[in-house]
Amino acid sequence: MKIKVSHGRIIGIEEQDLNPVLPTTDLSFVEDKDLFREIRNYIKSEHQNIDYKLSFQDGVMKGSNPYLQIAVDMFLKNNYPNFRIARQRDLETDLEKFKGFYMDSGLVLRSKDNPNSAQAINLYNQLRARGLKDSEIFPMFIDLRGVELTKDLEFKLTDESTYKQADCLNWDSGTRYSQTDEVGLPKEKDLSGTRRIWTTNNGLRSFYLDSDLGAGSLDGDLSGSNGGGRCVVAGGRRSHEVAEQTNFLHNF
Repeated sequence: MKIKVSHGRIIGIEEQDLNPVLPTTDLSFVEDKDLFREIRNYIKSEHQNIDYKLSFQDGVMKGSNPYLQIAVDMFLKNNYPNFRIARQRDLETDLEKFKGFYMDSGLVLRSKDNPNSAQAINLYNQLRARGLKDSEIFPMFIDLRGVELTKDLEFKLTDESTYKQADCLNWDSGTRYSQTDEVGLPKEKDLSGTRRIWTTNNGLRSFYLDSDLGAGSLDGDLSGSNGGGRCVVAGGRRSHEVAEQTNFLHNF
């Protein structure tokens, strides 16, 4: 193993003898240690500004936040294009598998204010440059798959990026629901539903499937991560569908 260090900080890792085993099912956790090492080495080398918070314990890669998920997606796209990170609508197809964990799957752009004002303004400007009006932007769900990271950890929309203005993001926090739409977002309120969506009204925040299988959009700490987080890798047809889409409401 070759380690590159600058000012006492690891900035790159090269390992020659890795033999990663790729997932064999449509939706999988990262459960191969060599694949984890390849992901780690890529992030350490290509995204040095990320506060690296992934670990491999108990036979699985642990940790999740928008930066890490996007970095993993970029790694997969560049190295194993038959695999990508799962989207929210993919997660909805096998919910019981994910109970007890959380998975970041999107960003929610609510306003140009804090938290994360600078990044919110950057995304807002990108959406405006694509022809959207203010009335078409807030609140906006942006799928993490297809977004890229710049060296300064700005979120960059690409031709693969998909996003949707979603009414459910304006619901009262704690609203119950049972059905989801074609994006994987809550479709309509259901007082007898067992799932809940958690909302707020400002800034740029993460969207995630929470450990109780509800939808979270409260978290403004985009670099926060803990051992309950998981990255879900999508293979087969799920990894290719995004390439067949363009990028706005009609995608869904």
